[in-house]
Amino acid sequence: MRRRERLCVELAGMRPDWEAWCVRRGVTAGDGVRQLITAALDAEESGSVAAVRTAMQPNAVDEPRTRIEVRLARSELEAVDKRAAAAGLSSNRWIVALIRAQLTREPQLGQIEMRLLSDSNQQLAAVSRWLAPLARDVAAGPSTPDREPNIGAVRQQIDAHLRAVAAVIRANLDRWSR
Repeated sequence: MRRRERLCVELAGMRPDWEAWCVRRGVTAGDGVRQLITAALDAEESGSVAAVRTAMQPNAVDEPRTRIEVRLARSELEAVDKRAAAAGLSSNRWIVALIRAQLTREPQLGQIEMRLLSDSNQQLAAVSRWLAPLARDVAAGPSTPDREPNIGAVRQQIDAHLRAVAAVIRANLDRWSR
């Protein structure tokens, strides 16, 4: 005997609020329920999201891409175009970034974010270069406890940040390269 996969729930006075919640998110009532159930189950079983993530092959630069077709309402396409332009991406790349972010739970950076990260790295590199002679001066001469900040630790943190941001930029460039 086949088991039905349907769930019926009495919402009582919550129905208008539920419908408004779904409209704000652009989903049907059924899709909204499925999303909430999936989120609840994923939160309880932390291994399920990790299993999906590890099942995905990392995107290789030379890996061929497969074309799919997505049909959107005119208003949806206009919204996608606006959001893509705001992120500095084409509509197609924005949709791909959205899918990849959902699948990998990793940041998908647009041109604006890439520029900001690059600027941040340049500024931190300048600070790091400034700290090097200061650290040598402190190490070479006598210093008082109030004049002796832990410059080495600060420099290590900055260097770690530089490496992490450079890795994000490199990974993002590899992800978008064709």
